[in-house]
Amino acid sequence: MSNGAEGRRADRKQGGGGKAGPASLVGEVAGKKGGSRGYRASGDRFMGLTPGSADDTGHRLGAVLEIFSSYRFNRVLDLGCGDGNFSALLRDACCASEIYGIDASEKGVELARARGVDALCLDIDHADLPFEEGFFDAVFVGETIEHLFDPDHMLDEVHRVLVPQGILVLTTPNLASIHNRLALLLGFQPFPTNVSLRHSIGHMVEAEGDPVPCSDHLRVFTLGSLKAMIRLHGFDILSIRGSTAARGPIHREGLLWRIVARAAWAMDRIISMYPPLSFRVIVTARKVSDSAGAAT
Repeated sequence: MSNGAEGRRADRKQGGGGKAGPASLVGEVAGKKGGSRGYRASGDRFMGLTPGSADDTGHRLGAVLEIFSSYRFNRVLDLGCGDGNFSALLRDACCASEIYGIDASEKGVELARARGVDALCLDIDHADLPFEEGFFDAVFVGETIEHLFDPDHMLDEVHRVLVPQGILVLTTPNLASIHNRLALLLGFQPFPTNVSLRHSIGHMVEAEGDPVPCSDHLRVFTLGSLKAMIRLHGFDILSIRGSTAARGPIHREGLLWRIVARAAWAMDRIISMYPPLSFRVIVTARKVSDSAGAAT
């Protein structure tokens, strides 16, 4: 761990003791407000909508389950667990005996606990993970790093709580995807970014939602910058996979629309086979050394 990273952790710990097991911290951490209002609201809109079965996961999450099913873990952390539906699928995929979750949404944490996940409400941008060093065999960070102001702190903490040779699986939008390159070439805003908190502005296709989609994406990575970031924090990259923009063909009325949607979906699947151009990337990495952090 770098001196700078240790200094940041020391600053956060002032007035507090050392790390404890999760059971003793559930009440304390769950009572705190987690994350910014925008981040919590963004997470809240997905509650109850995440896949509850492996057959309904779609391309990205199906690939994540495939990765986890190739391992056997004891303890797993889902960092950004939402309502806990997918956390439970992760547990089953790798035959884990314990599944933990962290989320900034209080509503999500409540739902996750009801699904058997040991979930805590915590803002990883500003707080340390309330677990001892080497507590987890694997950590999943799905579509979360792009929401963080300080992703270095999150990766420092993931590195700390993983056992030696522990596994990190991380997914995030790819700023350099062919979709975003085409958008920029034509003068449009890249899809995983937004310039307004109130409106979706400047994209080739405007998505609707409340809060505005992608309005809370703060750090959008190219695959190259993501790999460099992960390596700086003491991980070796084991594999990289691409993922599609959508879970499947978008269903709307009209024969022409259905033909276009299916053709676009098929093209998206083909593009996802080449991760540097895919809409999302899935990185599997192994903890190999002390984290260098971003303090150099």
